[in-house]
Amino acid sequence: MRLTLLANLANVVLAASLFVSAPIHTGASEPAHRLNNQPQSSCEVLRDAFVWSLFKPIGIVLRQYNDERQFMVDDVVEVKRLKQGQYYWETTLKVTTFEGPHNPPYHKYIITFTNLFSNEVKVKKVLRTD
Repeated sequence: MRLTLLANLANVVLAASLFVSAPIHTGASEPAHRLNNQPQSSCEVLRDAFVWSLFKPIGIVLRQYNDERQFMVDDVVEVKRLKQGQYYWETTLKVTTFEGPHNPPYHKYIITFTNLFSNEVKVKKVLRTD
């Protein structure tokens, strides 16, 4: 599982870096689903890829709180490098669980993850705010 998560994260970072190095063009040939015909910045793409790589760990945290509803990441509160020259990081996310598009949110969580001295993502802190 550790290697799978690490491989998935490596693939996300590789894909994001390839996208960043490619020029962004807009025009008639662009997909219709692009919001407001605005290209995403490199930072937005990297943020989305990073958050996506944390979906499985977020789901594990929510199951530990007996909350198996759908969730959305409302905000990336902070991302910081822990050791200069190494790939250790810590991030804090705001997450909300919900059921269906028209139902109110159920629970809000503030979750801090890290990979300090590990090949897998670890939960450092969870705060459930209702």
